[in-house]
Amino acid sequence: MIKLITIDVDGTLVTPLKRLTSENIKAIDKARDMGVHIALASGRPYSGMKSINKKIGLDRKGNFTVCQNGSYIFDNASHKPISGTFQNPVDLKIVDDLVKDFNVEVSAMDHEGFYSRHKKPSIYTKIDARISKLPITYVKYGDFADNKTFGRILILGKRSAVDKLYRNMPKDLCEKYYAVRTAPFLIEVMNKKTNKGYAISVMAEDLGIKQEEIMSIGNERNDIPMLEQAGFAVAMENSVAELKSHADFITKSNRKSGVGFAINKLIDNNLEKFT
Repeated sequence: MIKLITIDVDGTLVTPLKRLTSENIKAIDKARDMGVHIALASGRPYSGMKSINKKIGLDRKGNFTVCQNGSYIFDNASHKPISGTFQNPVDLKIVDDLVKDFNVEVSAMDHEGFYSRHKKPSIYTKIDARISKLPITYVKYGDFADNKTFGRILILGKRSAVDKLYRNMPKDLCEKYYAVRTAPFLIEVMNKKTNKGYAISVMAEDLGIKQEEIMSIGNERNDIPMLEQAGFAVAMENSVAELKSHADFITKSNRKSGVGFAINKLIDNNLEKFT
């Protein structure tokens, strides 16, 4: 029986216009009323998740949010991080140096701010900061405190530039960090241990939930570790092909409330895995 449902946000829970559908909200409400834990797992920082949690009734005690692809686990009631895997300013400079020959821009993010060494950040950096609902702070790498930590390092640029980098990823970048492309203009770089799957395993252990009691729903490459951690893996119809190969079931697209469709099928099957 499924006791925990983890759901990606962009490309999965919300529509291409970033809207929540009534079908998805109602299905989540039904599952929660049946005692199922619901956790959102996103690449967004917590600041970009609070309003969504509120709209679907997850802004209360006993609910958690996985943010920045697993870098942080937040308690939705206290709005405080309770666990995480991080990077530091030394990592930021290493990544920036490794990609200096590509036409991309490197920034970093924690749960409070978006940091760039560029006085005039690119439009791609500005867009990502706006989506994250975080202010951009201009910094020099030497100005960071020694104990400063980041959830994610972000490599941003034109699609063609990111394509070129992704095809020619520096060996040290791949060996030292977990790097994943999450948008045409973005590659996210995190602690080697960081991913949504690891964060979900930490949360499930805390809740006393087994792997086979987890259902996960996603659409992008960064959702693959989360689906691998689940006993029941669901891919959106609009998922990348690489993720669909990891799925037990392919639901409707995010344009057609695929999350709600999958959860309703689960409810109709008495919270048991279906085909």
